[in-house]
Amino acid sequence: MNKKYTVLLFTLIFLISRISATAQSHNASAYDHLADPKIQKEHILALTAPQTMGRATGSSGSAVARGYIEERFVEYGIEKRGILYEQEFEFNAVASDGKGHLGHPPVKMKGYNIIGEIKSTNGSREYIIIGAHYDHLGEIKGKIYPGADDNASGIAAMLELARMFSRMKDDGKEIGANLIFVAFDGKEQSMAGSRHFVNRLRIHNNNIKCMINIDQIGSTLAPPHKDKNYLLVLGRDSLETWASTQLDLCNRIGGINMDVDYTFYNSKNFYDIFYRLSDHHPFVEQGITALFFTSGITGNTYKETDTAGTISYPVLTNRIRLIFHFIYHLISE
Repeated sequence: MNKKYTVLLFTLIFLISRISATAQSHNASAYDHLADPKIQKEHILALTAPQTMGRATGSSGSAVARGYIEERFVEYGIEKRGILYEQEFEFNAVASDGKGHLGHPPVKMKGYNIIGEIKSTNGSREYIIIGAHYDHLGEIKGKIYPGADDNASGIAAMLELARMFSRMKDDGKEIGANLIFVAFDGKEQSMAGSRHFVNRLRIHNNNIKCMINIDQIGSTLAPPHKDKNYLLVLGRDSLETWASTQLDLCNRIGGINMDVDYTFYNSKNFYDIFYRLSDHHPFVEQGITALFFTSGITGNTYKETDTAGTISYPVLTNRIRLIFHFIYHLISE
């Protein structure tokens, strides 16, 4: 094939891919308006209410939060993957300050992941896993740590995505992959819940298109540049290029126009450290493609001031819309 026809061929392939992406984004745009800041605020207020007591794993407050998430799964028509939504696991309890075990010898405690699924409409054997942790620090020395950004915001985003894709399926739209939604417990206990989940996942790695982890996504206090309508996305190796290309396309064609940063403030050292500290990392360790969506650490992180009033709900909505477009693109490939 001569050079002229080679150029024409690649130009044609590029144009077809752009047309396909535009069509996908148009279909997604018919549903991305469902992302509702009022509903997100309801989720965050419920998860940070006094009766949740900071959602420490194994606490009565954690059970309240767990019940709320399960109720939303039922309301949105999210199916169970087994008999129950809950996946029980045991772990060695670590003190809330991270300094050693609560007891000596180590104290065994129980945690509960909450798992739901939207099955594909075309018999696909591929999966996308969307996860966020719901636990937080709980009560320390008589003070309750509400954890609105960390990570009631991530659960709110996960629940919104579940609701939006469930609505699409109810409307007869094609869902081109199985979507698993997981509320992880035990993130503050060395990611005990996500480690348990991935170690018992009976899906071959080749059938998992991507794991999406949403952790601390409600703040506008740590922008990488001047624009507070921003999102930080972390991945690994070739994933960074692949994801950034697709996300930038979704961002532009979907009309969301976020400042999406893939460098974590241009610091490789902080990038590498932060990337290991959330629930996508057990998946990465098992060779599963994973992306981490966050708005970054702020002055409220791990403090009593991490309250629902610090969340920027319009920006959280935009972040959810972008992730929705991205997932829709993945299941439409």
